Amino acid sequence: MKGKFSILFLFLYFVLSKYSILNSQVFLQDSVYNLFLDFVHSSNEVKKNDNSKKFSAGLKLALEKDVKAEFTFDSLRNARVMLESPDKQVRIFTWDVLAEDGTHTFYGFIHSYNRKSKKFEVYELKDKSEEMRGKEIENATLDNTKWYGAYYFQLAEFKYKKKKQYVLLGWDGNNLMSNKKLIDVLSFDSKGFPKFGDAIFSKDNGKIVKRIIFEYKAGIYMSLRYEEEKNAIVFDHLSPSDPNLEGQYEFYGPDFTYDMLQFQDGKFIFVKNVEARNPKDRTDKYFHIPH
Repeated sequence: MKGKFSILFLFLYFVLSKYSILNSQVFLQDSVYNLFLDFVHSSNEVKKNDNSKKFSAGLKLALEKDVKAEFTFDSLRNARVMLESPDKQVRIFTWDVLAEDGTHTFYGFIHSYNRKSKKFEVYELKDKSEEMRGKEIENATLDNTKWYGAYYFQLAEFKYKKKKQYVLLGWDGNNLMSNKKLIDVLSFDSKGFPKFGDAIFSKDNGKIVKRIIFEYKAGIYMSLRYEEEKNAIVFDHLSPSDPNLEGQYEFYGPDFTYDMLQFQDGKFIFVKNVEARNPKDRTDKYFHIPH
């Protein structure tokens, strides 16, 4: 009888312990989401910056505890703050704070599996895009401490031979005159540290670059998306509203033609004038991100 009681006690202990762990995970995720809601509903720029810091601190704490990536963060996923790779090895969280002058500062974390430590590690993203103006940014190799800040809205996983990379499509509100979208690539070094940029993208002039940045008039829609059936990134071709305005990107917009970058032998090859399906919603949903 005593033996049966001991077995029952151990069974109840493990069941209750498992429930307690699960309950604490839910509580922690709910707490982080509440911090996010406080940030979203901030009434002014000062409060927004303060609440962004609180949300960032809470999210970092949760991610550091989540060494097995057991937290689903469904609320943040639904709010389009989190993207997860198809292989479940990488999760990226990004958001931005909009200043009164129309500029944006981006924040985020990478939560990725590290083969050396055999657990998920946390890497905070530090937006240094203000220090990286000019065409040289297309060929810069960056990391989480020097990051071209963006809100990522799509992630695609690619493999070539033994090399795995994650292509990221992002949005940058830039300023009151122009917005930007970008194509970047994320990989990890032998120690598991993140790296942004790789010479795998070809431009319309044949030049190979490490990332591509599009700039266009603020307030309009530019389509940029990965289409799995094509194994390609398809996007609006941008042109100035008047030939005399060439190079003044605040006057650029879609000209109703499409180009794409198709994945071939480890690189994305530029293909001009392709047929593309029209998005069902021509409203640029990336204007509605929480900032």
